Amino acid sequence: MEYLKTAFLSIKQNKGRSFLTMLGIIIGIASVITILAIGNGMKAYVNRSLDDFTSGAVTINIDQKKTSKFLTISQLKQIEEVTPEAYGITPSFSTYANLTDNTDFYCSVKGGTPVIARDSSHGICKGRFFRDDDVESASLVCVTTQQSAILLFGTDDVLDKTISIEVEGKSVELTIIGVLKSSDEDVAQAKAARKKGEQYYYIIEFFVPYTIMTQKFNIASENFTSFAIYTQQGQADDTAMKVKSIVENMLDLRGEGAVVIESFASIAGAYNKILNIVTMVVALIAAISLLVGGIGVMNIMTVSVTERTREIGIKKSLGAKTAYIMIQFLTESALITLIGGFIGMAMGALFTKIASNFMSFPPVIDPMNVLLVVAISVADGIFFGIYPAKRAAKMSPIDALKQE
Repeated sequence: MEYLKTAFLSIKQNKGRSFLTMLGIIIGIASVITILAIGNGMKAYVNRSLDDFTSGAVTINIDQKKTSKFLTISQLKQIEEVTPEAYGITPSFSTYANLTDNTDFYCSVKGGTPVIARDSSHGICKGRFFRDDDVESASLVCVTTQQSAILLFGTDDVLDKTISIEVEGKSVELTIIGVLKSSDEDVAQAKAARKKGEQYYYIIEFFVPYTIMTQKFNIASENFTSFAIYTQQGQADDTAMKVKSIVENMLDLRGEGAVVIESFASIAGAYNKILNIVTMVVALIAAISLLVGGIGVMNIMTVSVTERTREIGIKKSLGAKTAYIMIQFLTESALITLIGGFIGMAMGALFTKIASNFMSFPPVIDPMNVLLVVAISVADGIFFGIYPAKRAAKMSPIDALKQE
């Protein structure tokens, strides 16, 4: 406690000099905290975006360059039965189409079983999604999104309206039986685009029973080489590996590398790795100011030792041990960086709040990152305080008392 009192008194007596010494530490910590917060926020935003886009879906493909084998719908049902951790398994079909009665729009059509309703994380807004009986009978029905409905019709009240879509010269008239809810942001964008006449810049989305794709558009037969698995969050990769093994055993493709997983969870992991590297590189560049601040601490403590030579000589002549003198100066350098660390922490929070006003995602401050950065700043002060502390501790009391 005595060390802290002495160190605090010394800092108080030289407020201006102490603050200038802290400045490098303050800037370094504030910069690192802000950069890490932005990096964390970006990672969270990417993960949320991928979750919204994929809804836990993993695609399994059978590479036709390596095998001519395929799966039937009955085999897909067998796989689903032995994979209780999956919400559902569906043939995977998607294509682009034109609206025959409004050729200015470009459409995306996705076919599957009712489980593809999970592609929307917001649920149904109006009507219903198509059912298994719609799939079996290839009912001419479709589901769209709230955003697409507004872009196409100017309203989301579109149940029972019909649209005619054309794929490779084949056209089919479909009845809209459901509308998937879109985010408030997407709805606002659709309304604004419609008002400005810019609705044609967007792609209209439709979801249909996969049997429409196979029977009406002849996109593929009932022999499937691609299907999607919908899993619980965090289980995508493990479930995909299990299903891959089942398919390889079912089709006798073990060791041929013909069954390929396309996991968006892996893509998210790759994005996170890239963002982590970029964040750490930028944070390390910002942390150079911590190094500069540490050198500043060493310089000012060296000056302090010179100025307090007589004080050191008196204390040593009164019996102060070498360790006491050394700890006193180390405590002072550590306290300077600790105070600088707390000010930098507050400045970092302020900079993060300001930065959030200019970004489409909120930065995320991790308390562990903050504690780690402050701890590094204190360690920085202690490390760079060792030289002046040793110099003070080794000073001869007789030589010290001779100084004016």
